[in-house]
Amino acid sequence: MSKPWCRHYRGMHEKTTCEAGVVFKELTGYHSKGFLDACPCFGPGKLPCDKAEYPTAEEMDAHDAEMKELFERTDKARQAIVEHLGGPWKRGMDGSQGKIDCPVCFGKQSLQFSRSGYNGHIHAGCTTDGCVSWME
Repeated sequence: MSKPWCRHYRGMHEKTTCEAGVVFKELTGYHSKGFLDACPCFGPGKLPCDKAEYPTAEEMDAHDAEMKELFERTDKARQAIVEHLGGPWKRGMDGSQGKIDCPVCFGKQSLQFSRSGYNGHIHAGCTTDGCVSWME
């Protein structure tokens, strides 16, 4: 099960408040060692926050199932690209790009990809809405 974060938290980078208007710097221990372990944004039972709302166990389970399915689809597409290219990347290989039939949605020539010659990372996306897309 993933960790229950407050529904109002959307990151602290270049932000001063959460979506509920709680001012981060007014939280006890902000910018101190241990703050992330005590911050109410990252789970119940920590510092008090009267606006904190956390997902239910059922919502967390549904999110976990959705993420598992997403990673499985992405892995299936990635494996098809690696197989199409003749196997795993090895130092000294040229970069490559192309299109193959998508093993997830079965779209013809819909999975577009490129594999870096520098480090073997794959960037890919299917042209079918909602299928797969990723960058490594």
